[in-house]
Amino acid sequence: MSLFSTPGGFGTGGGSMFGSTATDNHNPMKDIEVASPPDDSISCLSFSPPTLPGNFLIAGSWANDVRCWEVQDNGQTIPKAQQMHTGPVLDVCWSDDGTKVFTASCDKTAKMWDLNSNQSIQVAQHEAPIKTVHWVKAPNYSCIMTGGWDKSLKFWDTRSPNPLLTLQLPERCYCADVVYPMAVVATAERGLIVYQLENQPSEFRRIDSPLKHQHRCVAIFKDKQNKPTGFALGSIEGRVAIHYINPPNPAKDNFTFKCHRSNGTNTTAPQDIYAVNGIAFHPVHGTLATVGSDGRFSFWDKDARTKLKTSEQLDQPISACSFNHNGNIFAYSSSYDWSKGHEFYNPQKKNYIFLRNAAEELKPRNKK
Repeated sequence: MSLFSTPGGFGTGGGSMFGSTATDNHNPMKDIEVASPPDDSISCLSFSPPTLPGNFLIAGSWANDVRCWEVQDNGQTIPKAQQMHTGPVLDVCWSDDGTKVFTASCDKTAKMWDLNSNQSIQVAQHEAPIKTVHWVKAPNYSCIMTGGWDKSLKFWDTRSPNPLLTLQLPERCYCADVVYPMAVVATAERGLIVYQLENQPSEFRRIDSPLKHQHRCVAIFKDKQNKPTGFALGSIEGRVAIHYINPPNPAKDNFTFKCHRSNGTNTTAPQDIYAVNGIAFHPVHGTLATVGSDGRFSFWDKDARTKLKTSEQLDQPISACSFNHNGNIFAYSSSYDWSKGHEFYNPQKKNYIFLRNAAEELKPRNKK
């Protein structure tokens, strides 16, 4: 894209100096673009589990569709299949064996997509849009957990039309995560509930939110023994809370940090503050990525409490992110998230999913 890359300097390429090439910053990190991305805002991304050979990426969008790509080792992406809902798709997840994908939608249903037969059937129902869907694999049961805007959390055996269990939430479900035997759900009005999933799911603890603004995304992290031990919670106010469930020293171990703000975070000058749209933990290093409405992704080491990297700014918000099972690939989606209302919506702007090599950049600071 350099202005001087054409032979003859300004002679031949002169026109492009003020043209689209010089100002096109839809992919400032020069990452790999996924082929045939969705035609409307991308709400969620999820990579296949390690049980499946290779890497497959699922994305759900506001065009009511769910798409699947095969990601080859050279980064090339092959569109494999897609399924439809009758409303925007808000969340996707995989079964642990990689044969099924579950999708949650504003059409108030969740569906199970069998990738082998390419058939999709309804497996869950709420009285309002379903915001989250997660696969729960316990020694004595497996099911999906759905969180809805009808203020309920439901657990479904995929073979039965009625839920195994329904738990009432204090408010609408805004985000959730599951790492067996723990689930965490964040709701409207800053509600925060941790569940234990052993034997039968039940409420473990309600937590006073460490954040003062609307909850937007949450991700569970594990300890050195690979057990879930806490979570990172992001809000619309450019801030993430790191919260341990049973820390030795809560006042010291739990903390929040600012991110996705316009002119750095250590400043007294007025700032533009953006929503944190997604959080993902690296499956090997335990470091984390955040993505925001400011159009940037950042990588962080929560144990050293340092930032590892921040991307250049994309020309639209980053709406979702995901690591593949071994942490070599970081996927992130560029889409308008309506954080600035309808007047900033540009239907001409395309949606993109980018893939980045994440093996090196997410290594912790103090790796011995």
